[in-house]
Amino acid sequence: MKWVSKCALIFLAALILMTIAQILNPEPAIIQDVDAILLSPSSAHWFGTDSLGRSLFWRVFAGAKISLCVGIICPIVILLFGSFIGFVAGWWGGWVDRTLVRLFDLLTALPSFLLVSVFAVICMAIIPDDWGMIKILLVLCIGISGTHWMSLARIARAQVKRLRHRPFVEAAESLGGSSSHIVWVHILPNVKRTIIVAALLQIPTSIMYESFMSFIGLGIQAPQTSWGILIKEGWQSLATFPHLILIPSIFLFLTIWSFHILLDEYSKDLRT
Repeated sequence: MKWVSKCALIFLAALILMTIAQILNPEPAIIQDVDAILLSPSSAHWFGTDSLGRSLFWRVFAGAKISLCVGIICPIVILLFGSFIGFVAGWWGGWVDRTLVRLFDLLTALPSFLLVSVFAVICMAIIPDDWGMIKILLVLCIGISGTHWMSLARIARAQVKRLRHRPFVEAAESLGGSSSHIVWVHILPNVKRTIIVAALLQIPTSIMYESFMSFIGLGIQAPQTSWGILIKEGWQSLATFPHLILIPSIFLFLTIWSFHILLDEYSKDLRT
């Protein structure tokens, strides 16, 4: 493993450990101190404080809780739904394949940020308000997953079409194997590595989109926090207190960068 990958792994491990610590002890992120409002980073407050005197250090890890949660759930949904649609298109072919490919083309042509926002607004109107935090997470996960499954579906479709007429598949068909049996037993083992890597690449994308949606007001809402909320709050005082936007932005960048580095390393190992 290269030293860059080691740095990325250490950063993500530290981030996850600190996030777990914040979940076990959430008080430091919500305690307000009127005598410590908008303090710059110091030995007493490593990342400074916000406009309510709350520790930005702990609020960064409180925000990581939401971002990492969305970053884990969305790729799983994308993997399951995208693989299913891609396998259906690749296996059945004909008008089914043509119809689904046109659907891929239509959804891919639309601006992704706009599409995510539309999905989020629709979900906000459908899901009951009394679901609380679960509603917000559902809105985020449905909005992001519902607009990012197409690329994985294309990959799954291409892999299935590549294997569709191989001798071992035709032999299984001649022996009376059902479509579901052949796909599950003979095709899936040969394509699972490729589609898993494609799904894992959605982790940094999902984290970025969650931050964007919270930033524009379609995701996490105060008093809950996420990196998008922290960046939004910091944007309002950029000229006078730049640390409020700089620190959560750095954590967002490093997290996305670390996942990309590790996933690139993982994909290279699979190819070898």
